[in-house]
Amino acid sequence: MPLQDFSRAEAAALLPGRPADMHKGDRGRLLVVGGSDRYPGAPALSALAALRSGSGVVSLLSSPAVCAACAARIPEVVHLQEVGDWARTALNEAPSLAAAVLGPGLGRAAESLNVVRELWVRWPKPLLVDGDGLFALSGVAVSACPPRDDAVLTPHEGEAARLLGISSDAVRGDRPSAARRLAERWGCVLLKGNPTIVACRGEEAARRLSWGGPELSVPGSGDVLSGCIGAFLAMGLAARDAALLGASLHGMAGARLRSGGVDGVLASEIADALRPAIEALRS
Repeated sequence: MPLQDFSRAEAAALLPGRPADMHKGDRGRLLVVGGSDRYPGAPALSALAALRSGSGVVSLLSSPAVCAACAARIPEVVHLQEVGDWARTALNEAPSLAAAVLGPGLGRAAESLNVVRELWVRWPKPLLVDGDGLFALSGVAVSACPPRDDAVLTPHEGEAARLLGISSDAVRGDRPSAARRLAERWGCVLLKGNPTIVACRGEEAARRLSWGGPELSVPGSGDVLSGCIGAFLAMGLAARDAALLGASLHGMAGARLRSGGVDGVLASEIADALRPAIEALRS
């Protein structure tokens, strides 16, 4: 699959407008489904990134303990505490939401993996799958979870290898081919790494993004990326465009932090840097 570089001008052209009379509903309503006792912070980072990317409403569907932890850190998030059927709760909320992010910190308990598979089939709005959500999709037959053109998968090389049933070295040896194969199976795929590649089912060329560096290789950085892309899905961008714009801003946010050194960067700092990165792109 040929690669084409994605430019700053192309990214700027994708930014949604901001009319003077807009209200928070015009900014998009995003659902984040994730979190577990082991990883309570992952969905909070996705929610924070979505808000910093301009989302109007961000709701978190998780356990009461994870919701409480997120509320203490980010009071702007709406919390949907659920201890029973997570998929049913999400589907009940779907009419008031515009997109969903599935998987950050979700864990690998059987019931959690089933939530991802059920929502892949039944969630009626655009969605993004990351983290343990990708583990849930690995090995699933096409008949059970067919491709979706309104979905984005954001694997790193290890997750891509598991989805493809090959080794990480094989993915690393031909990243464009791996991205193409994933896209044809699932819909739209953002393969994280150097370079980041965005490929979509049915498109001849993939796009290569050159922003970002080692400052982004920190725990929680992928959760921030998921929230950023999810925000633009909720604002109405197509899967491909949301992935390209979100990944560009994620890289630009990292570049803004690089002047202070590539060590010691926190994922929450990357999320906070999204706001000035967007403003710089608009100007």
